[in-house]
Amino acid sequence: MILSNHHKTIDEDIISEKEVIKVFVITGPKTSGIVTYENDVNGIKSYSGLVWDILEALKKLPDFDKYQFEYTFSEPGYNNYDETVDWVSSGKYDLGLAIYMQNTNRESKINYTVPINIDAFAVYHYTDTNMFQLFKDTLHNIGYFIMVLIILGILFGIMLFLVDPNRNRAKGHNKRIKAFFLRSILTGVATFFGEAGFLFENSTPTIKGLIAVSITMLVAIIFLQFMQAQITSSLIEKKMDKGLSITDIKLKPVLGHDGYAHTTRWEENGGKVVRHKGKNNSDLLEIYKKDPNKYLGVVLSYYDGYPFIDLNPGIVASVFGDTPTCMIYNPNKLIFGEELNKGLLHIRATKTLNRICNSYFGINSDPNAHAVCAL
Repeated sequence: MILSNHHKTIDEDIISEKEVIKVFVITGPKTSGIVTYENDVNGIKSYSGLVWDILEALKKLPDFDKYQFEYTFSEPGYNNYDETVDWVSSGKYDLGLAIYMQNTNRESKINYTVPINIDAFAVYHYTDTNMFQLFKDTLHNIGYFIMVLIILGILFGIMLFLVDPNRNRAKGHNKRIKAFFLRSILTGVATFFGEAGFLFENSTPTIKGLIAVSITMLVAIIFLQFMQAQITSSLIEKKMDKGLSITDIKLKPVLGHDGYAHTTRWEENGGKVVRHKGKNNSDLLEIYKKDPNKYLGVVLSYYDGYPFIDLNPGIVASVFGDTPTCMIYNPNKLIFGEELNKGLLHIRATKTLNRICNSYFGINSDPNAHAVCAL
């Protein structure tokens, strides 16, 4: 990774009187969503981005006059957030200028600021679903219920065998016990899959026979209707919503960045991730687009990847919940951290934070977009 240091030109005497805050800035292209990016207007370079503008607003507050900020900029597209957590924790840097999701591992190493926006956990993928893939996904989703129906069918078949042995003589002839037992199980399984002919065919006109048939039919109808509802719900979700649900997590792996919180979160929820180092968001999307049947999609923070939606027709975001996000700072910089949080609360109260946020995320064509600027 290539890093570059940029220092403000300032009088040396003034510098010596100020406390230096070493800032690590994650940079990328403007289309990356939440990172700082470089502007070049007539050869004059400047920086923009949500967290960059937030820090610039904080630096205008009186409490920040005593600090001198020294910046180290990442290589564009760098995204190993866990590595920067270690750097800030060790004191190599005092402030991580990016948007960080909280998790237990990070909390043991660094301090978070108060939340600066609300992001979401998302997978970016194609909307198109062919019929074969639709069948595979539906079968995967209802496979558990099919096993339940088979097991219930066997259990109720055994019940019929034990409770109503006269079924063996229902048609005026005796079957061997083994054959009768197997036929009873077959009757139970067939009933739970909607074919009740065997159940009524050999029923006996007795109280025990009536109770056994009634209970078997009642339970079979309830479970069969429930499974049909699950199938219908799954098909509607796939064909109308064309999004992923929590039950799809284990179908196929997703593509993700190494050292990225949402990659780890996907794995914690039971999913598989093909991790990549040194790739930016667009690189991962291109890998996915070359073989969309191999992967579910690309797992990212929603607002880190949302430009994909406008730039790539057919790509949508399946969103799995809101997540407050923060900046991070060195635990040994407690006074700076207190003033940082105080400043963030101030610009939130004065709506400055909301205005900055809306300047980047106020217009979003995605109907699934979350209220990132709600703070």
